[in-house]
Amino acid sequence: MVDLALVARNVSYRYPDGSIGVENVDLVISKGERVAIIGENGSGKSTLIFLLSGLLKPNKGEVKILGFSNKEIEEIRRRVGVVFQNPDDFLFNPTVRDELLYVPRQLEMSKEEMERIVQEISQIFGLKDVLHKPPFRLSGGEKKKVEIASVLVYKPEIIFLDEPTANVDAKTRRIIKEIIKGYDGTVVVATHEIDVAKLCERILVMKRGKIIADSSLESIDQAILWEAGII
Repeated sequence: MVDLALVARNVSYRYPDGSIGVENVDLVISKGERVAIIGENGSGKSTLIFLLSGLLKPNKGEVKILGFSNKEIEEIRRRVGVVFQNPDDFLFNPTVRDELLYVPRQLEMSKEEMERIVQEISQIFGLKDVLHKPPFRLSGGEKKKVEIASVLVYKPEIIFLDEPTANVDAKTRRIIKEIIKGYDGTVVVATHEIDVAKLCERILVMKRGKIIADSSLESIDQAILWEAGII
């Protein structure tokens, strides 16, 4: 039996103004899968990411995350990482170094381990020169790198990325694509970019809050991609 990372059963979510975010979604994602959620703006990609990660509770249906219900939020938080589309929704610590160390400190890692992690991740993302800067003083691309690095430092079992390559330079884009392609865990990425979606073996196409296709990119009819505003 394949271990399951995520299970959604008949999940729906409406926003307070009554607008539909996600409607009647049934979905199973196995551990180790790389899944891209594609669709035009307003199709429900981000809402589905937030539901699957436990950041939103469905109005109807149930979500299981690594076997935990969204009532067991502390267990989920240790195992799941979320990269928001806008880094300003994520970053809140006084310095970049503090951002990178925030979760390791909560997990009570040793000082030696935390130092090793900071050195390693700052080398990968080219952050050594900004470790003592406040995140709000960084450029948009730098903020995105800090946000992703802050998630990767604790090596979550599942990472969710919402439009991770938006507004970043070419070098950062390559780093992010390598992470999606080679991450040792489950990856769920919401994107409107086909070249990013191609890094995943499974594609969910969304339109108006519903999944209208679930297959490999090569197997999805071009008419469906056109209908969903992808091509």
